[in-house]
Amino acid sequence: MRALGTVVRGAQEVLNALGHVWFPPHCLLSGRYLGMEPQLVRGIADAELLHHPPAPSSTDLAVLLLRHFGRDELALSSVHALWAVGTGTTIDNAVYALKYKGRMRLAGDLGAWLTRHPELETLSSEALIVGVPIHAARHRERGYNQADLIAEGWANDAGRPLLPTGSIVRNRYTPTQTSQNEKERLRNVDGAFIVPDPAVVRGQHVVLVDDVLTTGATLNACAMALLEAGARRVDAATLCAAV
Repeated sequence: MRALGTVVRGAQEVLNALGHVWFPPHCLLSGRYLGMEPQLVRGIADAELLHHPPAPSSTDLAVLLLRHFGRDELALSSVHALWAVGTGTTIDNAVYALKYKGRMRLAGDLGAWLTRHPELETLSSEALIVGVPIHAARHRERGYNQADLIAEGWANDAGRPLLPTGSIVRNRYTPTQTSQNEKERLRNVDGAFIVPDPAVVRGQHVVLVDDVLTTGATLNACAMALLEAGARRVDAATLCAAV
């Protein structure tokens, strides 16, 4: 059996080497050849993530949100993000891939990077993590919810508890926010979320997770539904923030 195992491992190494020759791996962000060395996130060069422009601090993001919401309209206690996304950034390529190209493992791997964000360490270890839900019809179209996978990646890596799936539901199919202006985004998600069983979140601290923060319309609408159901506090963590 030991000899058979050695043969199998040898065959795998040969196949991996040939795979690099036939289909040489290139960084999803930079397009550069990755070589044979393993990366922290498969398909992305370590340096591209470690040295990518960071998102603004939570304090600066709060200032940005207050440009879109009055103080009495903001349901989020704080918002945190890892990387900046905008003109000239490359993290966009990864977000597009995990959202539209079926890169489910990538979503979890990038979600685990939230563990590295020092600001998030200040949030209670008892806070319940949950991905911003998508409508059931969109879930059928895509086959998965990337926000759920990001949340699971973070929760698993950091040992944080997850809010049970279905605790908050997107009850209205809404058009994509990408091409909408600020007023359209707010109107698009107004009342789009419900909490079927308020007892699940009553008195709880919840952290919403998503891929990109833009105006914060979706996150804030989701947070509002949670607070109305009895959650005592809602924060948000995203991979990227538009700057």
